[in-house]
Amino acid sequence: MSTIKSVLKFSGGLLILALFSQYVLADNSYQLPPSKLQMEACERESLALHSGTVEQERVFKKQDHFEVRHEIQANDGTEWSVLCDLATGKIIGEQKMLGDGN
Repeated sequence: MSTIKSVLKFSGGLLILALFSQYVLADNSYQLPPSKLQMEACERESLALHSGTVEQERVFKKQDHFEVRHEIQANDGTEWSVLCDLATGKIIGEQKMLGDGN
């Protein structure tokens, strides 16, 4: 009887250890879906075009891919809307916002 108890304790301990190690050793416990992996690259590219502050970021689902639009308040006072493809991290369009006076 004591052998069965020992085996149960040992196997229970192994189960707890296995579950704990999966939790602790898991890398990338949260990862963006492949369609949105380029979020940071898009922001960097947008700010490289127009240095300033990202005032707003919106993600749009198109037919088969996602795009992100950054509304940027540039350091020179102008406002820009920059569109980026989230699959590639490349800028696909930019537009100066009206009403800037420049």
